Amino acid sequence: MTQEMIRALADKDLGQVIAWAQDEAAAREDKRRHDTIAKIKELAGAVGVSVTINGKRGRPPKTKENAGSAKPAK
Repeated sequence: MTQEMIRALADKDLGQVIAWAQDEAAAREDKRRHDTIAKIKELAGAVGVSVTINGKRGRPPKTKENAGSAKPAK
């Protein structure tokens, strides 16, 4: 698909192409994530380690209870 082809699309068609592209991008990202988790679990199992992945990334968000518990800056 070229830019000329995109420019030739009606607004309605362009919106549909955008929606399809976003859906496809999300599906590919989900597949990569699933494949990566499977590979991590496979490698961990090969060395006898148990791994649990809950689908969350990074540190948990700070709450009011633990917001002030960070070490003071030096």
